[in-house]
Amino acid sequence: MKLFQVVQDAPAQPKLGKAIRAWFVGLGALVVLYLVLEFFHNTTELTPVHDWVMTACLAIAGLCGLASGALAMRKSKEMSTSQRVRLTIALWLLGSLVTFLAGSRLAGSVEGLIDFPAGKTTSYTAHLLISRAYRTHGKGASQYIQTTPIQSNLEITKDDYDFMLAHRRVGDSTRDPDQISSKGYFCAQVTMQQSGDALRVLHAGSHKLPKGTVVICPSNSTPTGFPR
Repeated sequence: MKLFQVVQDAPAQPKLGKAIRAWFVGLGALVVLYLVLEFFHNTTELTPVHDWVMTACLAIAGLCGLASGALAMRKSKEMSTSQRVRLTIALWLLGSLVTFLAGSRLAGSVEGLIDFPAGKTTSYTAHLLISRAYRTHGKGASQYIQTTPIQSNLEITKDDYDFMLAHRRVGDSTRDPDQISSKGYFCAQVTMQQSGDALRVLHAGSHKLPKGTVVICPSNSTPTGFPR
């Protein structure tokens, strides 16, 4: 009887309100949207640069983060003060991050549709000059090249990075295996698309460029891939 009394009198654990649960569902939907768009994101736009779009995405993400935090604070009155603070901070950060990721990737997809209309876009093979290459370590270890004169970061395969290590240019005195100075010695042989002054690299974006992309720049040709 006493045991039953203790169990019966135990304080009930506070539950999340319907509004907060619905908000989590909405954030989950944005995560799914981001993952789908990320999977199909296979281009890197070189020009034009849409800095204002990224600024707008940051502003919207900040507002959504504030809305998330305000909702958590308002709908968690049954929780203790420490629980309310933790939930508010968590929803604020989560709302901002998820909204920015999904919004920026969605904006990039829309930009691609606007800048590269099907009837006015041409495709061709080009050699992009590489200024340098570098690699990162850890769980997300990757290899990247930077192009010039229009700077962009493009991910390459480990085989292509090893090719660059084994064929460093004569003037590259750096022996750091995590940094390779190219200065136009290496080129990325890629498929480009152009529509007016808009340029983008195919088979890039969230994916590695195909194996064999990196080559020593041909001596009998001028690297192309920029507005013609």
